[in-house]
Amino acid sequence: MSEPLAHSAHDGVPEQTYREHISGVFRLATQFGEAAAAFSPKWRVDFLAALRMAANYHDLGKLDEIFQDDLRCNRPRTRLNHVDAGVAHLLKGKHAEAAVGAYAHHVGLPSFPEERAKNANGLVGMFRDLDKEVGNTGLKTYQRTDAKLLDYLSLHNPFFELLTPPPEVRFGSLVRRLLLSCLVDGDHSDTARHYGNERYVEPPKLQAPGRLNALDRYVAELAGKARPESEQEKLRHELRQEVYHVCRERPAKLGETILSCDSPVGTGKTTAVMAHLLRVAAERGLRRVFVVLPFTNIIDQSVDVYRRALRLPEETQAEMEAVVAAHHHSSDYASYELRHLAARWDSPIIVITAVQFFETLAAKHTAQLRKFHQVAGSAIFVDEAHAAMPAALWPQMFRWLRKLCDDWGCHLVLASGTLARFWTLNDFVPARERREIPELVASEVVNRTKDFEERRVNIRTRPDPLSLQQLADFVLAKAGPRVVILNTVQSAAVMANYLREDRKVGSDVEHISTALTPLDRAATVRRVRERLHSADKEWCLVATSCVEAGVDFSFRSAFRESWGLVNLLQIAGRVNRSGEYQEAEVWDFRHDCSGGLSLHPQAKLSRGILAGIFTKCAHDRRQPSPDDCTEALQLELRNDRGAQALRIEEIERAEKSASYPELAKLCRIITSDTRTVLVDANLIERVERRDRQQFPSWREVMRNSVQIWASRLDASKLPVKPIGPNGELWAWIGKYDGFLGYMAGVLDLLRTGQKGFEPL
Repeated sequence: MSEPLAHSAHDGVPEQTYREHISGVFRLATQFGEAAAAFSPKWRVDFLAALRMAANYHDLGKLDEIFQDDLRCNRPRTRLNHVDAGVAHLLKGKHAEAAVGAYAHHVGLPSFPEERAKNANGLVGMFRDLDKEVGNTGLKTYQRTDAKLLDYLSLHNPFFELLTPPPEVRFGSLVRRLLLSCLVDGDHSDTARHYGNERYVEPPKLQAPGRLNALDRYVAELAGKARPESEQEKLRHELRQEVYHVCRERPAKLGETILSCDSPVGTGKTTAVMAHLLRVAAERGLRRVFVVLPFTNIIDQSVDVYRRALRLPEETQAEMEAVVAAHHHSSDYASYELRHLAARWDSPIIVITAVQFFETLAAKHTAQLRKFHQVAGSAIFVDEAHAAMPAALWPQMFRWLRKLCDDWGCHLVLASGTLARFWTLNDFVPARERREIPELVASEVVNRTKDFEERRVNIRTRPDPLSLQQLADFVLAKAGPRVVILNTVQSAAVMANYLREDRKVGSDVEHISTALTPLDRAATVRRVRERLHSADKEWCLVATSCVEAGVDFSFRSAFRESWGLVNLLQIAGRVNRSGEYQEAEVWDFRHDCSGGLSLHPQAKLSRGILAGIFTKCAHDRRQPSPDDCTEALQLELRNDRGAQALRIEEIERAEKSASYPELAKLCRIITSDTRTVLVDANLIERVERRDRQQFPSWREVMRNSVQIWASRLDASKLPVKPIGPNGELWAWIGKYDGFLGYMAGVLDLLRTGQKGFEPL
């Protein structure tokens, strides 16, 4: 028999032998595992032993002659589940966690209760394939495996040295995900490199001390250029400098791994918290920094700041793209053809959406988990934490974050100008799990910043529902520049288009939403920023919530379609940020769904709670403030007819029972499944050609694509077509422009009364 194969020939690339593949996976998985486990004295020995065992035997069933025949004949579908043999061998040796990793390296983490039920007779064991028939042998996979297992081992063992068996230990879900991540990254990387879809590039190092010095210089230069004109602007400038200094000098005390920061909007958290994290990274030898943000467009702003502020003297601006990586939306692909487009989280500084970061913590699929091992030994900055996820997800996410900090060397800062302290509420964190979370910024400094906040804007409400025309009249009657935030992509596009076309505002209206690609959003953000610094005041920005938090815009008037208190207070942070206007207003409003405006189904409860807070504040003769946020969160939990509490309980049950598919489903931040849709014609053509030399990079795909719900990707209703395997990548072939994005094509469908089209 010729040397066994692991992969067949494809597209001019020769076969890969079994020995080459297992050796490559073992080397890479061990490399990834050792880098992660270096930060975990508690788990290091057991984790690495189980990982090495899983890597060594994960493809053992490929040695079956039936599977070898399928590979040599290049059959698209093999007749044998090759995973079963490695699982069987590992279970016989009582290497349970290694068996879980081997079983899951293609299908993802399973439901343990279902596995127990499937093997209730106890004769075969969990994670075995009891169903698939092996060609025309008349045998099920597990029967074939049991008959041939010694033959497989006789072929495997001469190639590889015997390993020290891992102890009989049970991992929790977080450790299982880390193990599977290392194994899958090793497997995918070795396979992609063999087929020429991926080449290894050594990522730059964090070099925390040098980047902290660079950040100090950057902040000092900004302070030197500042020319505050009013007393309010001067006070704001002084407060920003004080917040930076306090954060930068805050030491990492022994055992202190989680901090909170509720410094108000406009006080420079982007640079101040980064200074603290770099100091901690330098002191503890951390390997990267994650900046987790709720909205995609904030990423471009933060990345731009960090690439300028953290650049070392010897680095070029182009090299900073690899130092500070922007991950706008999901870029996880299962197919061989698209795996090289996956974001790897191997840059030293990663700016990422909360959706991608937190859904990875809860993931069961291998494509999502491939990068997860990179989180160990990281500093994590969850900015605008109030908007990171639905309230019901925080209890379990917080447990995982604590484990990352306690067991895997991470350091966490939860920050927001409207921070609801969920960790103090019994509904979220049981008393037995509660612990004090210290403040990053000293209370006397925070109090001075809050005194400034109370004088900065007037927050008001208009409870009567407005038509599209009335809303436009209301907005245009207020002093500019103005920003209008609507709750749906469709409403924002309808309002922006109405102002430009029907009200003849022309170029004096800008539009930002996720209907635009990150590239076009970034261009609009630059244009908005330039206009805000110009003498021109009579213009308007219409947007979705993607600009309500973290963006350094400062308008004169703001209008926020009613949702929750934190949403309203966050948009207040985009108004009169430095006290440059004597008077500034923020309005809460409602509309009547006329003219194409649509309601968001999830806003009803929060909108009602906000109305109650306005009533209470009117009685107390004050306006809503960040001090009301924790109360608003508790009211939301108590007034949702038990839905939030039920979801919390369901998540906890799924975690305890190791029901990983159900857990991943319950922990979805965006419950609707989305797909990446390319809008650039050139990139679409390059993907369709399937030429490896011309295939776009993951950065090109991310910058020139949008996310659309999978349920809407119907070519009979939308101008789309699939261009990637298994429906993983799509193309937009309808009207798209830099003003409305893909909504330019959707509005045409709305005007013509396209049947079956639902509001976006």
